[in-house]
Amino acid sequence: MTAELNKSATNQRPRTKKEIAAYFSVSERTIDRWLLEGTLPRDAKVVIGGVVRFNMDVLERHMRERSE
Repeated sequence: MTAELNKSATNQRPRTKKEIAAYFSVSERTIDRWLLEGTLPRDAKVVIGGVVRFNMDVLERHMRERSE
């Protein structure tokens, strides 16, 4: 699976923690820490049937807002 995610698409499928970690070039543990610290928005994390996924649209919007 490629680490590169489509940065311009909307309504993307929920991503795994592994995919999000690859996108940011960090470990999965760093993603957990960023969530706890508030570096990543809590609403980006979605639990579907007990499985954690991440909403890429929320993450991208958050990153755009931080860079402005």
